Amino acid sequence: MQKIKHVINRLISHDVYLWLTLLLSLPIVSPFLQSGYHWGAHDSRHAVYFLFEFYTSIQDGIWYPRWSPNFAFGYGYPFFNIYAPISSYIGSFFLLLGFDYVDSVKIVFSLSGVISGLTMYLFVRELLDRQAGLIAGLIYVYIPYHLFDIYVRAALAESVGYVLIPLVMWGFYRAMTKPSISSVVWGAVAYAIFMMTHNLAAVLLTPILGVYVAMMLLTNKPDRFMETCQVLTITSNIIKRSIPPALILILGLSLSAIFFLPFIAERQDIRTDQWIEGRYAFGDDFVETFQLLSPHWGFGASIPGPNDDAGFQLGLVPVILFFLSFFVVPKLQNWHVRLTLYFMQGLTLTIIFLLMPISAKVWEVLTLATFAQFPWRLLLLAAPALAIVGSSVVAKPKIKLVEKVEFLNVIPIALLIMLASYPYLTAELRDPKPTEGPVDLAGLFRFQQASDEMTGSTRWVKDIPTWSPLADTVIGGDTIQTRIVESEIWDERDKTPLLGVNSFEIDSVHEFIWVYAADDNQTVTFYIPYYPGWTATIYEDTNPARPDLYPDGRIGKIIAQPEIQTTDREGWIVVPVPKGEHFLELRFDDTPIRIVGKWVSFLTILLMWISLIVSTKITTNGLLLHILDGYCPSNSSN
Repeated sequence: MQKIKHVINRLISHDVYLWLTLLLSLPIVSPFLQSGYHWGAHDSRHAVYFLFEFYTSIQDGIWYPRWSPNFAFGYGYPFFNIYAPISSYIGSFFLLLGFDYVDSVKIVFSLSGVISGLTMYLFVRELLDRQAGLIAGLIYVYIPYHLFDIYVRAALAESVGYVLIPLVMWGFYRAMTKPSISSVVWGAVAYAIFMMTHNLAAVLLTPILGVYVAMMLLTNKPDRFMETCQVLTITSNIIKRSIPPALILILGLSLSAIFFLPFIAERQDIRTDQWIEGRYAFGDDFVETFQLLSPHWGFGASIPGPNDDAGFQLGLVPVILFFLSFFVVPKLQNWHVRLTLYFMQGLTLTIIFLLMPISAKVWEVLTLATFAQFPWRLLLLAAPALAIVGSSVVAKPKIKLVEKVEFLNVIPIALLIMLASYPYLTAELRDPKPTEGPVDLAGLFRFQQASDEMTGSTRWVKDIPTWSPLADTVIGGDTIQTRIVESEIWDERDKTPLLGVNSFEIDSVHEFIWVYAADDNQTVTFYIPYYPGWTATIYEDTNPARPDLYPDGRIGKIIAQPEIQTTDREGWIVVPVPKGEHFLELRFDDTPIRIVGKWVSFLTILLMWISLIVSTKITTNGLLLHILDGYCPSNSSN
C-alpha cells in the first residue's frame, strides 16, 4: 500500500507531462458537454440500446449477461454471449450512479478519449521519454480516425479499446525487455480486458504482436540476461525469451475465458449472415491514396468507391512526423527501442498498403474480410503505430534516452497536433426522432423496425422477424407479462380445454408458469428462439385444490426435464408437457462451455493474484533461468 501511495504521489508531484497530456486532451470532451446526443451517428443508437439491454439483465440480478431478451422485437437473442461486454459494464456503472442512458454513454465516450491519451503517454514515456510521451498521447487522441470513431461512427466498444491498445503493447514490450512476474500479470490483465472490450480488434492485434515478438526474439543483441549460460544455444535463448510474452497471451486468454470460450464454441449457433452479408459484406470499400491526406470530413457512411462522405485520413501532422522519424530512429542508442520503432514504421506502411485497392488479392488470400469487413477499420491499428513513431522526432539523437528535450520545443508540436484536428472536434447533436427515442422498450422496438438493426437471430430461425405481438403489447402501452404464444387451447368439437397456462413469474432469462394438459400430446410454445442454454423443468403441483397456496405453496419436486423442440420457421421454443396440472420453468442457464469458461477465468485470477504476492521474492528472469538450467552443458550429467 505504501508503495502505491509513493507512486501516486510521485506522479502528482513530478510528472508535469502526464498532467499536461491530460489537460491538452480535454477538448475531445467538448462536443459532449452540450445538450443532446449524436443520434444520427452510425452506431450511436446501438450504443444506447446495447446498454439498455445489458442493464436490463443487471437489474434482474444477472451479473454476467448473455441473453438479451428484447432483441428482435422482444423475441430475444444471445447478443452478449458473442459481443464483448466491458463497455456495457462501464456504462452500467454510471447508470448505478444515477445518470440516464444517454448521459452514461456520453460519459464513456468522453472518458475513453481522454484516458486513451494517458495510456499512450505512459507507454511511450517508458519507451522514449516524457516529452515523447506527450506527443504520442496527443497524436493518439487527435488522430482523425479516433475522432471519426467517436463523433461519426459512435463506436463505443472500439473507443474504449483505444484505452487498452497502448497497455497491451506496453505489456508485450516489457515482457521482451524487462520480463518479470508483475509485468507478465499486468500485461495479461490488459490483454484480457482488451479481448472483452473489442474482440475483433484483439483478433487483429494478436498476430501483429506475434510478429513483433518474433522479430525481437530473432534480432536481439546479447546482454547480461542472455549471457548467464555462456554456451546456451541460440534455440534455448529464443525459448527462454519467448516464455514471458507467451505467458501474457495464455494468461490473457485464460482470464477472458468467461467470454472467449463461449464466443468460439457457440458462435456457430447464430445466423452470421446478418453480420457479414448485405450492407456489412466485404466489397469495394478501400481507401484511395488521396483520401489518406484529404481534409474532407463528413458524417455519412462508407460506400464503395472514393466518394465517401466520411473522413479516412491519417492526419497531416502525424504523417509529417512519421516521415521525419526515418531520420531520427536510426540514431537512437537503445536497441530495443530502435527495433520497436522500426516495427511500428513497418506496421504503418503495411496498413496503408492494406487500405488501398491494390491489396484486394491479399484480403482474399488471408481472408481478412472475415474479421475486418471494411479495410478502413485497420486504421484503428494505424493510430497507435503513428503515435508511437511520430513521437520519436522529439528524442534527441545520439544521447541517452533519459535526457530531456527542452519544454519549449515540445509545446509548439503539441499545439500543432491539436490545431490540425480542431475542425474535426464536432458532433451532430440533436434530440431523438420518434424512431430513436425516448430510451425505453417502446423506443427500442421503434428503432429496430425503422433501421432493421438489433434483429439478430439464432440458426434455428429461418424467417427473420420484422415485428412481433410482444412489440404490439409494448407500443400499446402495456408491459410484457408473458412470452407464451397461446395460454389456452380448446377442443373445438367437445368444447373442452386441452391446454391452459398461467404465467406468474418472468424476467429476462426465465419464465415460471402453471400448466394444465388434458393429455400427453400437449406442448407450450414460447416467443423465444432456441439457443443452447435454454432448459425446461417440470415440477409437481402438490395441491391443485388449494388456490390459496398458489403458486409457491404448491411447487413440488422435479418430475421431468423434457427435451426442447422448436417451431419450423420461427425457431421458437416448444416444450412438451405431461397430462395433468404441473408447474413449468423455462430458464436460460450456463452450458458446459460457459461453466468451463467461468472456472478458467476464476482460477486464472487466483493464480495471478498469488503470483503478484510472490513477485517480490522471485523474478521471472530467475524463474526462467531455473527452468532452463538444463540447457547449460556445464550442468548436464553428460
